[in-house]
Amino acid sequence: MGKELTDPFEIELITNLLTQQNSDCGVYVACFAEYIIEDLPISVANFDVDGLRARFGILLWHYGRNKQLHGESSESEAPVAPKKTRGKKRKK
Repeated sequence: MGKELTDPFEIELITNLLTQQNSDCGVYVACFAEYIIEDLPISVANFDVDGLRARFGILLWHYGRNKQLHGESSESEAPVAPKKTRGKKRKK
């Protein structure tokens, strides 16, 4: 992305954000993360929590169903973890 690891990052304070109502914080976090990832303007106008919750549910169901149909498991998607060497003596 053209940035070094030591470059400072920008902090943008956003005012007038909606506050959590009825345990909706997960929906807000997921949506704002999506806005940031897609570089979309963050807007709280017409923020339909119930519709977004349904959208995320459908996306997760569809993803899980595709995994079932193709015989995959979650472990097949993750990179292989390196073997643990803690407590073992290294060979010279």
